[in-house]
Amino acid sequence: MVELVLLGALASLIGWLVHRKQRQRSSGVAAGDEAGIGCMLKGGPAGARWRPGRLFVASGPLTWKASWGGRTVALPAGLRRTGLRPPSTREALGLNPRSRIVECEAGDEVILIAVMPQELDPVVKAVDSA
Repeated sequence: MVELVLLGALASLIGWLVHRKQRQRSSGVAAGDEAGIGCMLKGGPAGARWRPGRLFVASGPLTWKASWGGRTVALPAGLRRTGLRPPSTREALGLNPRSRIVECEAGDEVILIAVMPQELDPVVKAVDSA
């Protein structure tokens, strides 16, 4: 019985911490701070596979920093959004099935950005303004 109480308290603490971090990130993006939004990128600088990283939306160009390797890459200047969709069944195996995919293109290059629904608005606004 004590284990259930401790497990419930731990789950509540983790939920509160995650929610607090999301609020901090969204308020930072709204204020114009350099805020990294967790996402996965396919195409362009990430290559043909889904790569985890952070998308930095600030007043300058959109930049993406890979989780592994830590290199920071500026996304193409002519980036424009062409669509928004949920992941396909095949993509959902490697991504979170609840995520949304922002389809973008720059010239003849297609770039896909997978982001969670609660962080979708800042990404869409940043891509539209780029």
